[in-house]
Amino acid sequence: MLNITYNIQHLTLRADNEPAMRTFYRDILGLIESQETHQVYSYAFTKSDAPFLTLQFDGHKNTQSHQGLYHFALLFPDTASLASIIERLLLIEYPLGAGDHDVSEAFYLNDPNGNGIELYHDRPKELWQWDNDLVQMGTKDVDAQALLQQKQTDWSGFPAKMAIGHLHFVGNNLTRGDAFFIDALKMALTSTVGDSAHFYSHNHYHHHHAYNTWLGPDATLRQAHDTGLLNWTVSVDHTYFNLLKTNLIDQNIAPVANELWLTDPFGSQLIIRRMD
Repeated sequence: MLNITYNIQHLTLRADNEPAMRTFYRDILGLIESQETHQVYSYAFTKSDAPFLTLQFDGHKNTQSHQGLYHFALLFPDTASLASIIERLLLIEYPLGAGDHDVSEAFYLNDPNGNGIELYHDRPKELWQWDNDLVQMGTKDVDAQALLQQKQTDWSGFPAKMAIGHLHFVGNNLTRGDAFFIDALKMALTSTVGDSAHFYSHNHYHHHHAYNTWLGPDATLRQAHDTGLLNWTVSVDHTYFNLLKTNLIDQNIAPVANELWLTDPFGSQLIIRRMD
């Protein structure tokens, strides 16, 4: 289904270790922090942006891996701004991974609670290679030196036009992932990694979401008070909202005002918000 509005707007993470988490998001990444309550802090890319991330500090760290958010991905509007933050992270020796995925160049890190974060920029869409509605996405080494040569200024905070580009989840059964993203949310399958990961999107994007089973079939859901993803919010247009409302009616999910709330396969809440 093409030409719909589907914007991933916001994440709420249950967290612990408040000093380390706040230092990471506020001081290391340079997000704009605002205190909502004594246990809740929100973060925006710039002072003129609405928060895209909320941390709720009432969680308990579970050292066991479980289903849930694999990483959230922050999409940079250009190569130069991505190069600036990567240089900063390298200079302070913050642990990073990287992957050239053909459609994008991506760098990976974890926050102090172990939540995965991807920092990436897209290559021009005309360079993406499609075959029977599946896009080529490999994983090769990033030419970090070539990327860093694109830097124009030292890192001084996030640029305008940042976005949450995609959310990647880990579960224990690809069929459940397909049922949620394809059947319930009416997304298209855009890529696969063997029989262990599927990628989904709207509008012929390479992926808005991914679902992998890399923790194995015995991966369990996170417990209610464990750290991890509590909810995620997307904003959609009227046509798509009405399609979902009709599609989900058999699941006894009724809209509340301009929102649909449903439980995803990972135990967190998806809030689908109709744009006015």
